[in-house]
Amino acid sequence: MTLDLTGWRWADYDARNWASAWSFDAASLNPGEVAVVGVGNNSSPPNPLFGSAAANTAFRTSWGLSPSVKMLTWTGGGAGLGSGDGVILFNNAGNVASSLIYRIAPLASATNQDLSTVALSTFTKSFNPQPTTNGHAGVMGGGTGTESLVWDPESLVGSPTYRNAVTNQWGAFANPNSAVTIGSPGVVPEPSTYALLALAGAGLAAYRPRRRARR
Repeated sequence: MTLDLTGWRWADYDARNWASAWSFDAASLNPGEVAVVGVGNNSSPPNPLFGSAAANTAFRTSWGLSPSVKMLTWTGGGAGLGSGDGVILFNNAGNVASSLIYRIAPLASATNQDLSTVALSTFTKSFNPQPTTNGHAGVMGGGTGTESLVWDPESLVGSPTYRNAVTNQWGAFANPNSAVTIGSPGVVPEPSTYALLALAGAGLAAYRPRRRARR
């Protein structure tokens, strides 16, 4: 079933509520389709504003992405995924649909449109010892600040495990313009329901509707 993103919003951990979240422009996702959302701070000329079509074009060019990879545009003041941050997705009812927070607990709650609150939780790290201080997504997954955070497809959807992006593992690859910058923009490993990946090394969030069959 096609997912209409009209009325859906996203926020980082600092915003953490529907009222401060940023709205997606008109878009939809088909079953099995991946969408990439470029995030960052407001840019000054000549750099394009994140969330804009121009910024998406620049990102696509930098990573050498195929034109078939959908990149969503969005409106709002801008947000960045920094140290100890995360992504929160609100549905068109104004409620938290999914989240991925990569910081040390305890965490503050997220606030829905009706002002009810939702407890957020951190993901399970795929390595030990677990991190004891906040860092960028790749660091919180066991790697470096220029590596993204990717979902381990061997873990359960209900209790997902994440780790830092490693070239040629789970669809991750190096940015052609920066060998140390590793992520998986446009790639989501099977299986999944609405898998929300914070790819802060690449400045991304990816959303995927349910698909039962493996590629």
